[in-house]
Amino acid sequence: MSSCFKEYTVADYFKDRLEEIGVDHMFGVAGNYTAGLLDTILADSQSPITIKGNANEICAGFAADAYARLKGPCAAYVTYSVGAFSLLNTIAGSYVEQVPVILINGAPTNKEDQISKCQGLLYSHTTGYEFVDIHMFRPVTVAAERITNALQAPYQIDSALTALLSEQRPIYFEVTEDIWRSPCQRPQGRVRERQNDTLTVSCAKQAAEATLKLMLSKPKSIFWAGIELQRLELQDEFLNLMEVINRHHAMPDGQIHFVTSALSKSVIAETHPWFEGCVTLSPSEVKDLVGEDGVLIGIGAWTTGKDTGNQDIRSSNTILSAHKGVYVGADFYPSVQLKDYLLFLTEAFEKLAKEQPAQLSGIRKPMPISSMPTPEQQLGYDSFFSAISSWLSEEDVLIVDAGFPLIGAQKVKIPSRNGFVAQAAWLSIGYSVPAGTGVKCAYPDKRSIVVVGDGAFHETCQAVADQHAYGQNTVVFVLANGIYGIEQYLVNPNPFRDPPVDYQDKLLNTVYSYNDLPAWNIAKLPDAFGGKGIKVTTVAQLLNALEEVRQHDNTNYVVEVCIPKEDTPSSITAEAPTAVGEDEICNPQWPPAGKF
Repeated sequence: MSSCFKEYTVADYFKDRLEEIGVDHMFGVAGNYTAGLLDTILADSQSPITIKGNANEICAGFAADAYARLKGPCAAYVTYSVGAFSLLNTIAGSYVEQVPVILINGAPTNKEDQISKCQGLLYSHTTGYEFVDIHMFRPVTVAAERITNALQAPYQIDSALTALLSEQRPIYFEVTEDIWRSPCQRPQGRVRERQNDTLTVSCAKQAAEATLKLMLSKPKSIFWAGIELQRLELQDEFLNLMEVINRHHAMPDGQIHFVTSALSKSVIAETHPWFEGCVTLSPSEVKDLVGEDGVLIGIGAWTTGKDTGNQDIRSSNTILSAHKGVYVGADFYPSVQLKDYLLFLTEAFEKLAKEQPAQLSGIRKPMPISSMPTPEQQLGYDSFFSAISSWLSEEDVLIVDAGFPLIGAQKVKIPSRNGFVAQAAWLSIGYSVPAGTGVKCAYPDKRSIVVVGDGAFHETCQAVADQHAYGQNTVVFVLANGIYGIEQYLVNPNPFRDPPVDYQDKLLNTVYSYNDLPAWNIAKLPDAFGGKGIKVTTVAQLLNALEEVRQHDNTNYVVEVCIPKEDTPSSITAEAPTAVGEDEICNPQWPPAGKF
């Protein structure tokens, strides 16, 4: 703390509590209203907290989100309204995908608020309504506190941080500027996660028993490793369950395997011998996978849009444990902590092994083997991701944006646990580039490999400047097809069919003009932002670029990968002929029954 200010203050209290729960990075854009906190941190040379400045608030929010996914609580700091409003999108994504981000919003002083209300004076960054910011964030946080006096501050800070640790979701603080330097009591005790905070009796044991019974009634099984295994750090417990089942209860030639989905990709390293692939689990695909005599067991798996095709997959052949509850067929078991469920299920299979081992058989879903493309192949989504799959190492973390890149990346084999990051439920385009910044801060010994479409890159390309400023070696591959491909596909997939249907209304035969992107010379942007730019138009050039990137491990790159406008990942190519666009009005099957 600065030698000219000796009293213990609210800013000191806030700093000490942040350090106590393990916060060591803050991302944001400085504003005068948060200076009291930031300067208090800077004045303490022993503080483990590193303050990172960002090109803009949305880059800060996405970087904090990615960091928190991998390392735990992380903070973002902004100034009132003009800064905070930009973060509504990022915090909503953190809320939906269960990421512990702390948003710290500085606010005008109490005196300014009084003058505004009594005299009608509108200060900078204000709307005239004092609760506008906190009301905006309350629906997308598990705790939101407006701190206006030093006496209440400790209780408000501790209460919100307790909610953060307990729910692993974002919280929001709004602190008036005159409070940071106000005298404050020192912390009493420690902030901790809530435990045994209700009289609710857990149904974990009953859920495990029902799971065992259903699995024994079906001769075939396959597990779905879900995102909660990573969020709650239960990967080893999951693998222990799989080990017990395969050691005692699996047929010699039919071990039980697991799949993942877009949101949970790489919760277990995809080089694991029991990994069966990353899949989408719509009802039809679940039926094809397990049939009538098999069962799918989702452990910590969320039934979000991308993972299940926006459909309800619960059936008599599914077991789904997530969000503190378990569905076993049609039966629901509430108040179940995933860790308890895994332990009880493991114990049940161990007990059965001593009595009468089961004869379970694993389900297989053959996945195509990806190999390095030849220089003669056309450069497109499939050839790009084949090259990346063969090129990635255990020292890389692949961060992929929403849209065609996320779809194409499902076939990429991730060799390390937590080696893949994507916002696969909220699906905000532009997430991946600043997320790459946060990933590198979380894992400084690894290299962030970002894959983003050119439309999404337009949203947050400034994050490349952050990466260069931080001295990072992040690589950003921009798949440039000149259009918002996924948006066009959802509305009207006809331009992606081979050949397209020749509609009488010619508007339906080509990409809509509002999905065209302004032409950027993307490989030149590092000239301004920092780093090195490369432009590739062929597979041969891509392979040369990959080799160069590996040889220069201390340089951040932007690689512009030029692909045809109508190219799509193979899974999209396969379904495009039968898909019905949301506004493909000349299609005989329009409107699509699953949506309208």
